[in-house]
Amino acid sequence: MDELIAVRNLTKSFSDGPVISNISFKLNRGEVLGIMGPNGCGKTTMLRTILGLENKDSGEVKIRGKIGYVPQDNLLLPWLKLRENIVIGLKISGAGEREIEERLNYVSELLSLNDHLDKYPNRVSGGTARKASIARALIIMPDILILDEPYTGLDSSSISILQTLLKNLKKEIRLGIIIVSHQVDEVMEISDRIIVLTHRPARTKDVIEANKK
Repeated sequence: MDELIAVRNLTKSFSDGPVISNISFKLNRGEVLGIMGPNGCGKTTMLRTILGLENKDSGEVKIRGKIGYVPQDNLLLPWLKLRENIVIGLKISGAGEREIEERLNYVSELLSLNDHLDKYPNRVSGGTARKASIARALIIMPDILILDEPYTGLDSSSISILQTLLKNLKKEIRLGIIIVSHQVDEVMEISDRIIVLTHRPARTKDVIEANKK
C-alpha cells in the first residue's frame, strides 16, 4: 500500500499541561483510519498538530500528498451560496474559471449536491451542509481526507448517506481517510483500523482491526 501519513511519537502541550503524548500511526491509500477517545482528550489538537496548524513539542509527521480537511463546524460562509462556498479555495489559489466549473460539476455530482448549489447554508439541512463542507475539501483533489466529528448534529438518515459516501470515496477514488469521532457504531462500520485514545493527555490505549472487507 502507498503510505500517505506517518506520525511518530507526536507530543503536544499547552500552558496548562500536556494534551497528546507519544502518538504514532500510519495511514495508507485506500484505508479508513478511525480515531476515538473521550471528549476533551485532545483529538482535535492532534489533528491540528498533524495539519501544521499547531506547533508540535516533539515527534515526527510525514505527509505524502494533498490533504482535504473537514472541521467539526462546517464553517460555511453564511452570505455565500453553497456553490460559492465549495469553490472558494480554488478561487483563492488562482484556478481558472473553466477548471473551477469542471471540478464543481464533478464534486456536486459525486455528493448529489446539484439541486442545492444555489441555496444559502441556512436554507439546507445539516446533512447537506456537511456534504457541502466535504465537497469544499474534495474539490482540491486531495489524496487524504480528514474529518473531525463528521457525524455530530446529523440525524440517522444523514449519517447513513455520509457512510455510503465515505465508502465510495475509499473504494472508487482510493483516498486515505481519517475520521475522528466519539460515535462507536459509525466508526466501527466504516474504519479498517481504529486507534483508541486515553483521557488527556491522549495516548494510544488500543488499536483495533475493524473492517477487513
